[in-house]
Amino acid sequence: MSKKELELAELSLLMEALCEERLSTVDKMRLEEIVLSDPDAMQYYLNYSHLHGTLYWDQALGSDAMIPVTMPVPEAELPKPIRKPAITRRKQLSLGLATACLLVLFVVAFNSFTKQNESPNLAETPIERNQVPNGPRHISENPVSIPSTHARSIKIEPAKHPMLQSQNGDPVALNDDRPLIAIRPKQLAPAEKLPSDASDEAIITFINRRIQDGWEAANITPSSFATDEEWIRRVYLDVIGRIPTPDEAKQFLASKQADKHQLLIEYLTEDPTYVTNWSTIWTRLLIGRSTSREINRQALQDFLVDSFAANRPWSEMVYDLVSAEGDSETNGATNFLLAHLNNEAVPATAITTRLFLGTQIQCTQCHNHPFNDATQSQFWEINSFFKQTKVVRSRKMDVVGKQAPKLELISVSNGGTTFYETRQGLVQPAYPKFAGVKVSAEAGVNRRQQLARLMTSGKNNQLARAMVNRMWAHFFGYGFTRPIDDMGYHNSPTHPELLNQLASQFIDSEYDIKQLIQWICLSDAYRLSSRFMDENVSDNPDDGSTPNFSRMYVKQMTAEQLYDSLLVTANPDQIITDYSTAWNKMQKRDRWLQQFVYTLDNEENDETTTFDGTITQALLMMNGPLIKHCLDYKQEQTILAQALKERSPDNRIKKLSLAALTRHPSSRELSEMKRLIKERTKYLIARNVPSQTAIQQSYQDVYWAYLNSNEFILIH
Repeated sequence: MSKKELELAELSLLMEALCEERLSTVDKMRLEEIVLSDPDAMQYYLNYSHLHGTLYWDQALGSDAMIPVTMPVPEAELPKPIRKPAITRRKQLSLGLATACLLVLFVVAFNSFTKQNESPNLAETPIERNQVPNGPRHISENPVSIPSTHARSIKIEPAKHPMLQSQNGDPVALNDDRPLIAIRPKQLAPAEKLPSDASDEAIITFINRRIQDGWEAANITPSSFATDEEWIRRVYLDVIGRIPTPDEAKQFLASKQADKHQLLIEYLTEDPTYVTNWSTIWTRLLIGRSTSREINRQALQDFLVDSFAANRPWSEMVYDLVSAEGDSETNGATNFLLAHLNNEAVPATAITTRLFLGTQIQCTQCHNHPFNDATQSQFWEINSFFKQTKVVRSRKMDVVGKQAPKLELISVSNGGTTFYETRQGLVQPAYPKFAGVKVSAEAGVNRRQQLARLMTSGKNNQLARAMVNRMWAHFFGYGFTRPIDDMGYHNSPTHPELLNQLASQFIDSEYDIKQLIQWICLSDAYRLSSRFMDENVSDNPDDGSTPNFSRMYVKQMTAEQLYDSLLVTANPDQIITDYSTAWNKMQKRDRWLQQFVYTLDNEENDETTTFDGTITQALLMMNGPLIKHCLDYKQEQTILAQALKERSPDNRIKKLSLAALTRHPSSRELSEMKRLIKERTKYLIARNVPSQTAIQQSYQDVYWAYLNSNEFILIH
């Protein structure tokens, strides 16, 4: 077996022991070592923990539990529910976990049997099972003992484990030239903190210096700056969600102003499309692309539109979303929690901390986190904040005179006590507590309002850190942590000082989102080209390495960005601008997006998309209705029809290239395109196609090629 296969086999056994809470101190340290040293192992750990949590809830409570419903009755008559767990929960859980573990062990054993002849020649001298290998990590000689009823050693022979051999100085047969332990980067002196009244220029300079320090520490050289053509296309897609129109591109490229980049950022953040784009992004994050018909998607996006248009502080928006009450139509913010209050509010607990605090706690619903201080009790303490929250379902008459569902979010005066079951089968109570602050569980205290207040308090910078990390990832493709919503001791940020200072300045700016966007987009790192150089070829996060932001990482357009950009390449007059008149167009876009969206049947209401180069997407780009609309030269307002009105072939090709790729073609590209158009026209005429039609179809083919190129669909 290879080194990676051995580690994953060992990891599977360690994970089994973790879920059964029978890890020794040495085993815990070994588990941490494996997970933190290999991105694949980290992903395996996260997937295993997620599966474990899913099995726990599927066995114990059922994954298809309905949204809790209560009838509108006087608060004095509301009972004080105390929900006892099912008696057979632990037996069912044990059966499910045993089945999963047997499958894992079977796969490991099968691989070992089939690959015996392929095993590398390792050290001849075996290491005794009870001998602790000598290495840089100190391990206690007296680990915590485990009761004999649960004792079972991890069945990975140390003598056959490459990592343990390397710690003993024994020779190791490697499959490649990569070192087993990464070289420690150069340590730099800590940067001075920015004052609370720091200017925008000082903040941008701080960003540049800390990123440059990272290049120096990693011994890499950044790529050159992007051209204006690359930068304007990038910033339009990132800020307002579409490519620039030909007129917008020409105006920027022709400008000689030294501060034109800053002026464009300020212009875009004041453009109505900015509001439409960011309200769409956060509607998708809050409730997904597909939701129940009972959830009022338009009302939620109306709330976000009003908030982004007024540039409300991010802390105020989060407070409203977490503490919202009322019906889903009048108060659009209520739809966030209405979409996640099923399954004992477990999804609401997980998504609230993940989106707003950058912390994934869903795996701690059934056991303590192995690498940080997150505990099972903390999950249920946060969950108890939602104990008072109830959903009232009624009926209303819609615009066509039919009855439609109506949801209302209310907080009863007394939510009662939350109970949870530990891995030992003990039932424990949990009371509302967040960030070390206990909230009274007495009747009359609105727990969700208290949670919202604690989350958005100026003393708690976790909200700011999470937003800065998410925004950085939006513009660069990678955040300071990976994943961006799993921040903590176990997942250290790549640039901790930069993250902390940006979060501090974000708080001092009163959570000004537009200001944060300007700081990021005007930094030197954001202006870099996406081209590799020999000096920074190692800066490639796609292979699991740490991002150093020495170039712009290539991102694929989202489905929404592609849809809106194709409208620009067809007819710029059809692009979505003012949200007040764009809802019908956005509904049409949402229906188009549903072909890529799949809802996952789990307790966290997750969903995924197939918008990643699948056959469906390829066929859509080849001959879908949007592409056909772009290639329609019979409608006078389309870009293709306007290009065909140009007299010279050079101007026609330049117009099409600027519309699709936001750049003019190179001289070599221009010559090659003219040659291909000439040959294509002759070919069509030879097949009795009228001369004028042959010319039109030849340029139609050129535009089709531009729209189906990687350069069009990628943000670079």
